[in-house]
Amino acid sequence: MTADPFRILRIEDMLVLRVEVVNLRREGARLVREDPASPAVVLLRPPSQHISEGVPADGQFPETVPAFAAAPSTLAFLLPEGQDGIDLTVAALLDWNSLNSTVVPFDLGRDDPDVPNLFGGIPRTAIEFPTRLLLGHDDPVIAWSAPLAEPVALDGRTELWHAELHGENGGPAGLKAFAALRDRPARTGMPLSADTLDQLVALTSDSDFVGPDGFPLRRSLHAEQFVLTALGASVRINGAWDLPVGFPAANLTQYEHVASLGREQFVQTIGQGYLSTGHRASLVSVTRRLYDDPGDGSSVAYLHTESHIRIDQAEVVYGEGAGYDEHAGRQLPFRSIELTDHVTPTIDDAGGRGAFWVKVGGAPFQFHAVATDAEGRHVGFTLPLVFAWTTTLGDVPSAYSEPDAVDLPTVDLSGQTVALAQAPADAPGTTSMPVGSMRLEPAAASGHPATLLPAMTQASARVPAVERLTGRFTESVVHLHDAYLAQGFEGQATEAFLNLADALPVSLSPQQAGGLAAPSSTVQAVTTRAGLLAPQFLDAAGAAADVDTDTLKQIFGGTKLLGPIDLAALLGPVPATSVAELKSLGEEEIRRRLDGLSADLLPVPLMRVADLADGSELRYVWKPQLSNSLPLLDLKSASLVLEATTVRSPDALAKSTVRGELRSFAFDFLGIVRVDFDRLSFSARPGAKPEVTAAGVGITFMNDLEFVNELRNALPADVFGTGACVDVTTAGVVAGYGLTLPSLGLGMFNLSNVALSAKLTIPFDDAPTRFRFAVSERHNPFNVSVAMFGGGGFFALEVSTRGIEQVEGSLEFGGNASLDLGVASGGVHVMAGIAFQLTGTSVTLTGYLRCGGYLSVLGIVTISVEFYLALTYHKGDGVCEVVGQGSVTVSVRVAFFSKSVSLALERRFAGSAGDPAFADCVEPEDWDDYCLAFAA
Repeated sequence: MTADPFRILRIEDMLVLRVEVVNLRREGARLVREDPASPAVVLLRPPSQHISEGVPADGQFPETVPAFAAAPSTLAFLLPEGQDGIDLTVAALLDWNSLNSTVVPFDLGRDDPDVPNLFGGIPRTAIEFPTRLLLGHDDPVIAWSAPLAEPVALDGRTELWHAELHGENGGPAGLKAFAALRDRPARTGMPLSADTLDQLVALTSDSDFVGPDGFPLRRSLHAEQFVLTALGASVRINGAWDLPVGFPAANLTQYEHVASLGREQFVQTIGQGYLSTGHRASLVSVTRRLYDDPGDGSSVAYLHTESHIRIDQAEVVYGEGAGYDEHAGRQLPFRSIELTDHVTPTIDDAGGRGAFWVKVGGAPFQFHAVATDAEGRHVGFTLPLVFAWTTTLGDVPSAYSEPDAVDLPTVDLSGQTVALAQAPADAPGTTSMPVGSMRLEPAAASGHPATLLPAMTQASARVPAVERLTGRFTESVVHLHDAYLAQGFEGQATEAFLNLADALPVSLSPQQAGGLAAPSSTVQAVTTRAGLLAPQFLDAAGAAADVDTDTLKQIFGGTKLLGPIDLAALLGPVPATSVAELKSLGEEEIRRRLDGLSADLLPVPLMRVADLADGSELRYVWKPQLSNSLPLLDLKSASLVLEATTVRSPDALAKSTVRGELRSFAFDFLGIVRVDFDRLSFSARPGAKPEVTAAGVGITFMNDLEFVNELRNALPADVFGTGACVDVTTAGVVAGYGLTLPSLGLGMFNLSNVALSAKLTIPFDDAPTRFRFAVSERHNPFNVSVAMFGGGGFFALEVSTRGIEQVEGSLEFGGNASLDLGVASGGVHVMAGIAFQLTGTSVTLTGYLRCGGYLSVLGIVTISVEFYLALTYHKGDGVCEVVGQGSVTVSVRVAFFSKSVSLALERRFAGSAGDPAFADCVEPEDWDDYCLAFAA
């Protein structure tokens, strides 16, 4: 029968050992093997060899520190084969070199989950150090400095019981951790976490724990000193593992532990991980025992932990081969990022989180970085980063989602120039711009060991095209364009690479766009070929898209031509082929089209920005296709060209040269008058007066006004030629011509004071473009006389892009005759006239007759009579009416007595617009009677 457990107790050197045996029975002073064919085991259980202390969180020594003692260890020794027993003496039981120390095998599983050191039916050596970690030696060829059979005393002092483990030839002993105990309450704030203990087990004893090459990764712990004592172990052990880059199953690469009599003096762990930029880095945690004076003359010793992030990879290269899951790395403008910090200061406790923002003193630590963009430009900045072990990389996104981390991914670039995309080879620099800030967030990169790499989700940048367009030096929030992310510039017509976060309303004044039109649209895409572009010109993949007239109205709604005309209603559809060809257009071809040397169009407004030696240049060019759908404007053969060039010098002064030209168009105002233009152009240059020229102007009056054509023949063939007057004010440009005809006398016929004038007004605001033609004026009519008959009149026509603004004219005629017989004299006069005026929707037509006479006898009696009759037709404000006026005035003078009597009469006759409606004549209560009366 197996012997019962017993204890060895020696007070002098504090020796305490519990002794248990397997397959041994007691026979007198010996322990004898019971079954000769089975292993005989002697188990020696020294007391706890380690006390785990908590580390004060704030670095200050508290009144109490939590401490937890390890369970007693187990030293298992096998009796050599052929040895039938062992003497039951202290000396024999402590002679461990005559016994065989047991080794935990790699190829056997644990017999009982509740007995961690039972393998193959044999208890194995299990030294619990540190607390909750079971160690055993990994080589049977070891030696123990056998504990002394008798205590040694010198000068009244007794040497403490101890036993030291040595490796082969007295070298360091190899140890392996084979179990991390989980049957005890969870503890926090300890020098070694539960995860670290698990990794020590895997890295030292798990043969299935292999690297990509299939070879086991296990490496033994080296014990330079491993001494068991009655008060705890004094050890100096370390381990190092060459884990593959990004190895996902473990992150512990170094471990070092120094303890005296079961108390830590120094613990260091180095965990392999990654920063959120993809840089390999390690978390180095060092725990030391520090001594301090609490102020009462005593000394205290407590554990203090400091952690640092060590940069193991200074530079990471991004791009197509970096391992991004999508977009071939285009989501990050930088081609590489180099971290210049080799190690951080002491960082704050991560709190056991798998991924955490690196903080120092409560604030995120700013890593200094130097990035290289797509054009080789170096950009320096600082940024906070998240650290994660290789085993917890999946927790990085959750760190970015923390409430207090909203602003942390935004990097301040302080206006440094950055190429936000790889510029085309034939357009270098077109993707570069000053960037104020950039937001970098992790993107999936399963092809990279870090599994996540940074991506630009947005940036705040000074987009040159936006600045040149608006004249404001402000930053715009931009994102990388979906088409660029999906395919780069391959297959893109306009080479869009950025999208403005907020669509930019574009409204160029006529001064900025040639005076003829005020382009107004909404742009959002930033391109290398067309500058700023409305997103509707591209499909979701960035390819050119057909744009119909309804879409054009969405883009250019509000664009004005010649004042209030909505240009969007005149634009023809833009086929995808016209958009696609923008990629191949060179400056020479653009110039040919603008100068009329080519019939081809530029249906999409192009905005191009170029750097000059002394500043920058913005060009806005557009030659859209026009449709002939507006009744007042004939654009059947018309073409519109708009070009504006703004050069901005380093001192922020802007000089603009603008040119606009509308060719082969005509105004047709309701079939009354037609004004044809071969060319109407506007140009303005810095320091020069704007120039307006019109060529090939022809004016034709039609229908009831054809008689004016005879008078028009007196005008020069080119009304607005080089002799035209041009007046430029802040309100607009007025160009016109005036001609006064000489008096014409032929016999009894005389025509005088005839003045012909024409004036075109192009305003700089939303007012319409106006054209006025006049034959004399109301305040200065022409005169006609034939013998005793005479008269005069005027005619004026004013039309605009809104329609007929005003048509007015008048014609008067009459005669005057007198007779003097000496005794009596008298005379008669007759005058008649007609005047008309059309203003907007208001029409007035007036005809009158005035006649009278007088008779004087010897100058004593005088009688005069005057008769006036006028009939006026007026229509306006929804009412039309005829007003008749008449008056008779009779005057009699006899000697010194005179009397005058006047009778006047006025009558108004309402037209149809003034008549009462049917509803006004029938009351609601009479409606039934009305209906019944006609029911039959």
